Amino acid sequence: MTDQPAKVVRNHDFRRTDLLERVDLQALQGLLEVFARSATQKFTSTLRQPVSFELDALDQVTWRDLAEELQEGSYFFTFSLPPLTGRALVAIPTEEALALVDLRLAGSGEDDFAGRIPTEIDRAFFAPIIEDLLGELSRSLSRIHVTYPLLEAQEGNIQFVSVASPSEMCMALRLTVAVAARPARTAVICLPFPMVRMLIDGLATRSASSDDAREDLAAQATRRRLWDVPLTVVFQFPSFLTTPAELLTLRVGDSLGLGHPKGRPLEVRAEGLLVALADMCSSGVRKACLITEEVAK
Repeated sequence: MTDQPAKVVRNHDFRRTDLLERVDLQALQGLLEVFARSATQKFTSTLRQPVSFELDALDQVTWRDLAEELQEGSYFFTFSLPPLTGRALVAIPTEEALALVDLRLAGSGEDDFAGRIPTEIDRAFFAPIIEDLLGELSRSLSRIHVTYPLLEAQEGNIQFVSVASPSEMCMALRLTVAVAARPARTAVICLPFPMVRMLIDGLATRSASSDDAREDLAAQATRRRLWDVPLTVVFQFPSFLTTPAELLTLRVGDSLGLGHPKGRPLEVRAEGLLVALADMCSSGVRKACLITEEVAK
């Protein structure tokens, strides 16, 4: 028998009414998976070493709980995504952040960075690395909301970071990060709920616009098909009265007067509906009708 992977069990407070709907989380998850793939391609191409990001989970947690979880071992970057409101956070294991700097400096990224405190030079190299990551995040979110990512600050201690009040809910993107041949570690991107709700509103607007666009396309397709529907068109003389006795006396070669005054137009009917008026004329050796007036309905 093969060992089954351990399932992660998380506490859920059913008293909370400010949580996001599952359908909204699923919609955002699709965009964030695109972000993880594009970030993987971007960093692997830029650093010329395998660097992968994989979205593991989207969690809804209070800022207090998340800050307690990130007490040790991570380096923090606060950023904003105007015009979205609020400030967000990227938390990357310090050793992995230093490994990315090492790769940027043409190193192997496999040195032991345990216990090393980032220097001012490291901090200078952190900025373009995180800006690249935020750029990929912004591009993925641009499908629902155009944003302009701005890296605001770097901190080595979560106590000096605040993106929300302690009890305020946040969405935590948990990403598995693998740098070169190093063991995979977990990074976190924290988005406060006001920012997330603006994204969800944009997603709803985009969905409604897509529905309208689909309806417009369906209407256009229907109109195009209607142009090809076959119709029976007749040029109709006015009716006249006769008797059975008169009809019984008809012989080959007899003629009937149609009672159609000279100069009076013929009626053009499509499936019985009057659409135009026409005059009798000739087209070569054949009789024809010339449309003289359209009948508006």
